[in-house]
Amino acid sequence: MTWGVLLAFAAAAAAFAPAQLQQPRLSSATAPALLPARPLAATRPLVATRPARHAQPAMFLGVRKALISVPVLYVLMSLNEYATHRWYQHEEFNRNHAFNRFFQRLLSVLKNRPMRLPDGRANLVKLKGGGHVEHHAETYDDMSLKKDKRWRQTKAAASLDSDIARGTAFSWAVTGMMTVQMLPSALPVFALLGFGLLETLAVLLPGMLVHALVWNMLHPPMHGLPPVKLKYGAPSWPLEGLRDTAYFKYIYENHQGHHVLGGQANYNVCCPLTDHLLGTYVPTATWVKRMRKVPGPEGERWGIPVEPKGVPQAPIIAVGKATERDFTPTALLNAPEPA
Repeated sequence: MTWGVLLAFAAAAAAFAPAQLQQPRLSSATAPALLPARPLAATRPLVATRPARHAQPAMFLGVRKALISVPVLYVLMSLNEYATHRWYQHEEFNRNHAFNRFFQRLLSVLKNRPMRLPDGRANLVKLKGGGHVEHHAETYDDMSLKKDKRWRQTKAAASLDSDIARGTAFSWAVTGMMTVQMLPSALPVFALLGFGLLETLAVLLPGMLVHALVWNMLHPPMHGLPPVKLKYGAPSWPLEGLRDTAYFKYIYENHQGHHVLGGQANYNVCCPLTDHLLGTYVPTATWVKRMRKVPGPEGERWGIPVEPKGVPQAPIIAVGKATERDFTPTALLNAPEPA
């Protein structure tokens, strides 16, 4: 179900474009030479001849390549989605692990960057996650976005105000950036499979568009924000019909668990796979036990989440019973200690 919904367009959109047939034309100079030299009555009886066969329209991608491209692109997109979400958006790259230490050493050699800070701590190489951490800090366990006065006065809330989607949607610029991110993996892999550059792009570009369409159909509405419009990014409306499917329910619950667990698991969103391979997938039956109560009417929100039937519901705190801890999002409570 997942592969067909996400990437069928990747093979269909550009794979079967017919080649142009070249039809011979008669010029004025050659036309007279083809006329009979004698009167028609003096010629031999005409013999019916079979018309010459023309070449059949060629497909831009053969059937074999089209079928191979779908699962291969899906795997690459799942890996890229996972890596971007975990190590860039959640800034896990910024911790003191082997990958970060590699870049510490590389910059030490290339730019004479110190390996240690004056207080002796590792001089970590850090990336800013594009507002995603702040988005988690704004999200309750029922997926609604907090809007109470105390939260609105924080720097994190203010940093999201410049984006009408508050860090939840893929703008056209972000979609372009993710497409470029795919090139270092997609180009060599498809080349090894015998794909030319244009053939690879004919699969990759529609696939990335489908990914953005699915993301923007799912993510902003599930947090109670308006659908994405065309002028901002891939619009939400083309795939809204998927909201009544098992696929949408699965990716909704999967991402809901990602928030409930403080952004520490279930990193795949539209292309589930890599979490299962790397052991970071947590099923609904497990994470639902960790759902925290959410404030009732006193907890002002940006909007009501759009959700499928049957997803877990966070308990609601009675009016006047909410404490300061209840207004603190799960992402801040479960945030890892800085290295």
